[in-house]
Amino acid sequence: MSVRRSVLMAGLLLCGGAQADEDWLGGFALASQEATRLQATPLNDDNFLAIPKKKTTLAGLLEGRFHDLTWRARFEVRHSDIDGQRSASSATLQELNRVFQLTPAVTLSLGKRLYALDPSFVNQPLGFLQKRTDLSDPLDELGQSEGLPMAVLGWTGSQASLTAIYSKDAARHADGYNRGVEQSIIKFGYEFERLSASVLLRRASGESSGIGATLSGAVGERLSWYGSAYSARGTQRPIAGAVLSGGDGTAPAFQRSDDGRRYQRATVGLTYTLPDLPKLQLEYAYDGRGMSDGQFDRWLALIDRNQTLPLPDSARKGVQAQAAQMLVSQGARQRYVSISLGQTVGYWELGGGIYAGQDDRSAVWHGTADYHYSPRTTLMLSALHQTGDARSERGLSPLGRVVAVRVRHLF
Repeated sequence: MSVRRSVLMAGLLLCGGAQADEDWLGGFALASQEATRLQATPLNDDNFLAIPKKKTTLAGLLEGRFHDLTWRARFEVRHSDIDGQRSASSATLQELNRVFQLTPAVTLSLGKRLYALDPSFVNQPLGFLQKRTDLSDPLDELGQSEGLPMAVLGWTGSQASLTAIYSKDAARHADGYNRGVEQSIIKFGYEFERLSASVLLRRASGESSGIGATLSGAVGERLSWYGSAYSARGTQRPIAGAVLSGGDGTAPAFQRSDDGRRYQRATVGLTYTLPDLPKLQLEYAYDGRGMSDGQFDRWLALIDRNQTLPLPDSARKGVQAQAAQMLVSQGARQRYVSISLGQTVGYWELGGGIYAGQDDRSAVWHGTADYHYSPRTTLMLSALHQTGDARSERGLSPLGRVVAVRVRHLF
């Protein structure tokens, strides 16, 4: 038995006796079976991206608190149908953080953690330190979110607050987004009677200083609304050089952090709740870092050109894999609308919605159905389905449909 698998078993055994510790927060054990239908796309001929069509997962999450120290760790064993039934395991320390109460109004937090700056649910222009939304698991019920190493110094008054944050994710390779980034943030917030507002300044490695803001509030007891925006000169979000310049298609992914352009992103949304009716959540997002119509046309031409290059098959798959990197979970274009509904029916919690691209009319449909067998045991069903024209963003995605059945038991 591998060391990682031994750690998983030890962690799960620990769950049984950990409840006697008064500082214990909880955890869960999870068994999952996923089935994926792949789409025919030049970005993944013969599944060279090695996306498993079937995957079985056993996972355990442990989290605890000892005085002012909090921690969270996740252990996982996976078995898939890739490379002749491949197995793998992992153990991740997702959070380990200590809070120091310097004065009644001033705290200092040191360690690895998540820190939410954005009130949005799906798109988060200010989500530099928080979980990136996964449409197949929007509430992170699988406990996959991982924090970043950071120091947070905060002052809180009766209505105003001031926070200084420094984060450096040096141990991880930079992914062009929030991982592997060194960043400093100063945030000022103010709480009105039915309105929350904040302004922040951010400096990240490879980018010029950016400025962002949030607003959120409520109208009566049923309607709440929110909005956030961010603007910075340069972005680390990668893009193929040929998409920017219209070159010969052999240019590698290009970081735009020094291109001199200013990129804006913004989100507005609302949540509406009525008795005995599904809870409605509506959100609109604009992301200037995504591909414009002209850039998307050049990206399509790049994909076509890669198919005709006089290259060995392995090299051609490599350049197509570079093109496939443009497809990110929250979208490679600029304008999106998210609509979701949620309702409790007896022991069932039902949810679902659509994440639609306004630039090419492609969409991601997603749904969940959780049955609470007992206060601690839940049967979880989920499905994700992508639709769109063959030359649209979602139509070119390797993923067509993902269906999962899971059982989760809380400790």
